[in-house]
Amino acid sequence: MIGLTLKEAIAAAGGTLVHGETIPGGGDAVIRGITLDSRKAEPGFLFVGIKGEKVDGHDYIGMAAGKGAIAAISEKEVEFPHIRVGSSLAAMQGIAAYLREKSGIPVIAVVGSVGKTSTRQMLSCVLGQKYRILSTEGNFNNEFGVPQMLFRLEDYHEMAVLELGISHFGEMERLGRVVKPNYAVYTNIGNMHLENLIDRDGVLRAKTELVPFIKEGGKLFLNGSDDKLCGFRCELPIIYYGTDECYSIHAEDEEQIGLERTEFTLVYREKTLPVSMPAVGRHMVWNAIAAATVAAELGLTAEQVKAGIESYSPVGHRGRVEKLAGITLVDDCYNAGPDSMRASIAALKGERRIALLGDMLELGETTEALHESLGEFCAANLDALFTVGELGAHIAEGAEKAGMKAVFRTSAENAADELKAFCREGDVLLVKASRGMHLEDIVDKIMQWK
Repeated sequence: MIGLTLKEAIAAAGGTLVHGETIPGGGDAVIRGITLDSRKAEPGFLFVGIKGEKVDGHDYIGMAAGKGAIAAISEKEVEFPHIRVGSSLAAMQGIAAYLREKSGIPVIAVVGSVGKTSTRQMLSCVLGQKYRILSTEGNFNNEFGVPQMLFRLEDYHEMAVLELGISHFGEMERLGRVVKPNYAVYTNIGNMHLENLIDRDGVLRAKTELVPFIKEGGKLFLNGSDDKLCGFRCELPIIYYGTDECYSIHAEDEEQIGLERTEFTLVYREKTLPVSMPAVGRHMVWNAIAAATVAAELGLTAEQVKAGIESYSPVGHRGRVEKLAGITLVDDCYNAGPDSMRASIAALKGERRIALLGDMLELGETTEALHESLGEFCAANLDALFTVGELGAHIAEGAEKAGMKAVFRTSAENAADELKAFCREGDVLLVKASRGMHLEDIVDKIMQWK
């Protein structure tokens, strides 16, 4: 963590120090780290008490104190040195914003309905060939997670690549006030979180709440094939990216090699280089070109971009490929929406293409229609379909209307056993659904197949 004193934290949090007379060094005491998890508190740490839906972090201030925490951020009066605030979340965000400004490094925000994680990771791999990067880890991409990533800033970091995820209006504005990026990369505007954002126009409005907070001299990188992004206008310079020849940076001669890699020719302004990317699907080529386009603006060579793309590796439950018991498992169950479902299905290659699909959540009034439409797509692109969950019934219904027999179960409890009995050597099996379906439990059972 970059240098932060207690008095700096108090000012950034907008709070008042209570019971601070026992702190060695007083306001000049150096904070070694900030955590919301009392189990991870260490001597010199600042513990943030956050009241959640199930757990109230204030109840664990004593545990953090026992582990050597220097003080806490608290909305309540406690018998321990603490920065008293009206909102622990706002205080945490204030400190994160202060650290971001204090670091002075360029920050790149990755925004979009789908593809944020893979684009952010691809961008980090590429830029990491030249710069020391702080990159979002896990699901730390929301109002709680982004500040925690900024708490991990170190003096040696030269650039940060942060993924920003939202599901409501106003959230991106609050993240923008914290992150204040120099650049923003937009992957697409899709049918996600429509329960709150209503339609794709609403998604665009919510996602672009970030734009006013991009620093002077900053730029936007927009997907040139997305109709909503192509129609977006602002005062900032906009650089469009895409895989077609009209872009100075693009991909040619794409060829998917099984489920292991995609080979293509990278056209990087005046240079061309062969690239072997350890990921599959046309959407992954788009992610690579997005990263290459940003890299060109930041001065990387074609060779550095090639090395970065080829060093990419999918993270857990996001397109991970495993070979077991004669079949190939594509574990993509971390999250799902209509666009990402189609992209994952389209990338499948095997003797039989089989999918276990579950509910796509937060789609609002279009929920049933979008699930049925996905079922129709499955009928044209899969050899066998298993669906689970309340909304999975509509996927199965859409498939059957298109002439494909589907297996539907309300519960995923026995799905692994049914799939084991059905699958045979040479099959490829995709498992995908929204995060709330917890299909990773099924993946864990499949991973035990012998």
